[in-house]
Amino acid sequence: MKTFIAKSEDAIQPVGAIKAIRSKAASHKLFTYALELVILYVLVFAAMSTFAQEPATATKPTGKLEFVKENIVFNSGKVYMNWVSKPSSDDCIYVIERSIDGTEYEPVGLKEGIGSPLELLYSWVDTKPVTGVTHYRIKQIDNEGKLVAQADPKSVMSPETSPLFIDKSTRMVQVK
Repeated sequence: MKTFIAKSEDAIQPVGAIKAIRSKAASHKLFTYALELVILYVLVFAAMSTFAQEPATATKPTGKLEFVKENIVFNSGKVYMNWVSKPSSDDCIYVIERSIDGTEYEPVGLKEGIGSPLELLYSWVDTKPVTGVTHYRIKQIDNEGKLVAQADPKSVMSPETSPLFIDKSTRMVQVK
Protein backbone atom coordinates (compact mmCIF):
# COMPACT_ATOMS: atom_id res chain seq x y z
CA MET A 1 0.00 0.00 0.00
CA LYS A 2 1.41 3.34 -1.03
CA THR A 3 1.06 6.18 1.37
CA PHE A 4 1.39 9.74 0.29
CA ILE A 5 2.33 12.35 2.77
CA ALA A 6 0.85 15.80 2.40
CA LYS A 7 1.85 18.83 4.35
CA SER A 8 -0.82 20.62 6.26
CA GLU A 9 -0.70 23.56 8.57
CA ASP A 10 -1.18 21.47 11.71
CA ALA A 11 0.77 18.32 11.00
CA ILE A 12 1.91 15.91 8.37
CA GLN A 13 -0.84 13.42 7.45
CA PRO A 14 -0.85 10.46 5.10
CA VAL A 15 -3.49 11.37 2.47
CA GLY A 16 -4.32 7.89 1.16
CA ALA A 17 -4.79 6.38 4.62
CA ILE A 18 -7.21 9.12 5.70
CA LYS A 19 -9.33 8.72 2.61
CA ALA A 20 -9.45 4.97 3.11
CA ILE A 21 -10.38 5.30 6.78
CA ARG A 22 -13.08 7.86 6.05
CA SER A 23 -14.66 5.74 3.32
CA LYS A 24 -14.59 2.61 5.48
CA ALA A 25 -16.06 4.47 8.45
CA ALA A 26 -18.90 5.87 6.33
CA SER A 27 -19.74 2.48 4.87
CA HIS A 28 -19.42 0.92 8.33
CA LYS A 29 -21.95 3.42 9.78
CA LEU A 30 -24.38 2.64 6.99
CA PHE A 31 -23.96 -1.09 7.56
CA THR A 32 -24.42 -0.67 11.33
CA TYR A 33 -27.56 1.42 10.80
CA ALA A 34 -29.03 -1.14 8.37
CA LEU A 35 -28.22 -3.98 10.76
CA GLU A 36 -29.92 -2.14 13.66
CA LEU A 37 -33.05 -1.63 11.55
CA VAL A 38 -33.18 -5.32 10.62
CA ILE A 39 -32.78 -6.39 14.25
CA LEU A 40 -35.48 -3.94 15.37
CA TYR A 41 -37.85 -5.23 12.68
CA VAL A 42 -37.24 -8.85 13.69
CA LEU A 43 -37.82 -8.10 17.38
CA VAL A 44 -41.04 -6.18 16.75
CA PHE A 45 -42.34 -8.84 14.34
CA ALA A 46 -41.49 -11.64 16.79
CA ALA A 47 -43.21 -9.84 19.67
CA MET A 48 -46.33 -9.12 17.63
CA SER A 49 -46.48 -12.72 16.39
CA THR A 50 -46.14 -14.04 19.93
CA PHE A 51 -48.93 -11.83 21.31
CA ALA A 52 -51.18 -12.53 18.33
CA GLN A 53 -50.91 -16.30 18.81
CA GLU A 54 -51.56 -16.39 22.55
CA PRO A 55 -55.24 -16.90 23.35
CA ALA A 56 -56.73 -14.34 25.72
CA THR A 57 -57.82 -16.61 28.55
CA ALA A 58 -58.52 -15.74 32.13
CA THR A 59 -56.31 -17.38 34.72
CA LYS A 60 -59.00 -17.20 37.36
CA PRO A 61 -62.71 -17.81 36.96
CA THR A 62 -64.63 -14.78 35.81
CA GLY A 63 -66.95 -13.12 38.25
CA LYS A 64 -70.36 -11.63 37.76
CA LEU A 65 -70.20 -7.99 36.74
CA GLU A 66 -72.65 -5.98 38.80
CA PHE A 67 -73.55 -2.36 38.28
CA VAL A 68 -75.33 0.13 40.52
CA LYS A 69 -77.77 0.64 37.65
CA GLU A 70 -78.00 -0.69 34.09
CA ASN A 71 -80.48 0.39 31.42
CA ILE A 72 -81.08 -0.50 27.77
CA VAL A 73 -83.60 1.26 25.52
CA PHE A 74 -84.55 1.22 21.84
CA ASN A 75 -85.42 4.71 20.59
CA SER A 76 -85.46 6.34 17.13
CA GLY A 77 -83.77 3.41 15.41
CA LYS A 78 -80.90 3.14 17.91
CA VAL A 79 -80.18 1.11 21.04
CA TYR A 80 -78.99 3.15 24.01
CA MET A 81 -77.13 1.44 26.87
CA ASN A 82 -76.33 3.17 30.17
CA TRP A 83 -74.69 1.73 33.26
CA VAL A 84 -73.32 3.08 36.52
CA SER A 85 -70.19 1.40 37.86
CA LYS A 86 -69.69 0.70 41.53
CA PRO A 87 -67.39 2.97 43.53
CA SER A 88 -63.72 1.97 43.80
CA SER A 89 -63.75 0.12 40.48
CA ASP A 90 -60.41 -0.42 38.76
CA ASP A 91 -59.23 0.91 35.41
CA CYS A 92 -60.55 -1.42 32.73
CA ILE A 93 -62.14 -1.67 29.32
CA TYR A 94 -65.81 -2.48 28.95
CA VAL A 95 -66.57 -4.59 25.88
CA ILE A 96 -70.18 -4.42 24.67
CA GLU A 97 -71.32 -7.59 22.91
CA ARG A 98 -74.45 -8.31 20.87
CA SER A 99 -76.24 -11.56 20.06
CA ILE A 100 -79.28 -12.49 18.02
CA ASP A 101 -79.77 -15.96 19.50
CA GLY A 102 -78.50 -15.33 23.04
CA THR A 103 -75.66 -17.86 22.80
CA GLU A 104 -73.12 -16.51 20.31
CA TYR A 105 -72.03 -12.95 21.02
CA GLU A 106 -69.98 -10.61 18.87
CA PRO A 107 -68.18 -7.49 20.15
CA VAL A 108 -69.77 -4.29 18.84
CA GLY A 109 -68.34 -1.57 21.08
CA LEU A 110 -65.72 -0.53 23.63
CA LYS A 111 -65.73 1.91 26.52
CA GLU A 112 -62.71 2.82 28.64
CA GLY A 113 -63.43 2.36 32.34
CA ILE A 114 -61.82 4.77 34.76
CA GLY A 115 -60.92 3.69 38.28
CA SER A 116 -62.65 6.04 40.69
CA PRO A 117 -63.81 6.16 44.30
CA LEU A 118 -67.11 7.53 42.94
CA GLU A 119 -69.92 5.96 40.94
CA LEU A 120 -69.43 6.73 37.24
CA LEU A 121 -72.05 6.77 34.48
CA TYR A 122 -71.11 5.14 31.17
CA SER A 123 -73.16 5.10 27.98
CA TRP A 124 -72.90 3.52 24.56
CA VAL A 125 -75.12 3.71 21.46
CA ASP A 126 -75.67 0.98 18.86
CA THR A 127 -76.37 3.04 15.74
CA LYS A 128 -77.04 -0.02 13.57
CA PRO A 129 -79.09 -2.42 15.69
CA VAL A 130 -80.41 -5.71 14.40
CA THR A 131 -84.18 -5.95 13.94
CA GLY A 132 -86.09 -8.23 16.29
CA VAL A 133 -85.00 -9.32 19.76
CA THR A 134 -81.34 -8.57 20.41
CA HIS A 135 -79.32 -9.50 23.50
CA TYR A 136 -76.55 -7.26 24.82
CA ARG A 137 -73.99 -7.93 27.55
CA ILE A 138 -71.00 -6.10 28.96
CA LYS A 139 -67.63 -7.66 29.78
CA GLN A 140 -64.96 -6.08 31.96
CA ILE A 141 -61.38 -6.55 30.72
CA ASP A 142 -58.39 -5.51 32.86
CA ASN A 143 -55.33 -3.62 31.59
CA GLU A 144 -53.52 -6.89 30.87
CA GLY A 145 -56.29 -8.06 28.52
CA LYS A 146 -57.77 -10.65 30.88
CA LEU A 147 -61.48 -11.08 31.43
CA VAL A 148 -62.40 -9.92 34.92
CA ALA A 149 -66.19 -10.12 34.99
CA GLN A 150 -69.24 -10.42 32.77
CA ALA A 151 -72.71 -8.92 33.24
CA ASP A 152 -75.96 -10.76 32.69
CA PRO A 153 -77.36 -10.24 29.19
CA LYS A 154 -80.12 -7.67 28.65
CA SER A 155 -82.63 -7.94 25.80
CA VAL A 156 -84.27 -5.26 23.71
CA MET A 157 -86.89 -5.44 20.95
CA SER A 158 -86.21 -3.51 17.74
CA PRO A 159 -89.29 -3.10 15.53
CA GLU A 160 -89.18 -4.46 11.98
CA THR A 161 -90.07 -1.14 10.39
CA SER A 162 -90.46 2.42 11.49
CA PRO A 163 -93.97 3.31 12.71
CA LEU A 164 -93.69 6.57 10.75
CA PHE A 165 -94.28 6.99 7.04
CA ILE A 166 -94.58 9.88 4.62
CA ASP A 167 -97.91 10.34 2.83
CA LYS A 168 -96.76 11.41 -0.64
CA SER A 169 -100.05 13.08 -1.58
CA THR A 170 -100.10 15.43 1.42
CA ARG A 171 -96.33 15.33 2.14
CA MET A 172 -97.00 14.81 5.81
CA VAL A 173 -95.43 12.36 8.26
CA GLN A 174 -98.04 10.00 9.67
CA VAL A 175 -98.08 7.16 12.16
CA LYS A 176 -99.09 3.72 10.90
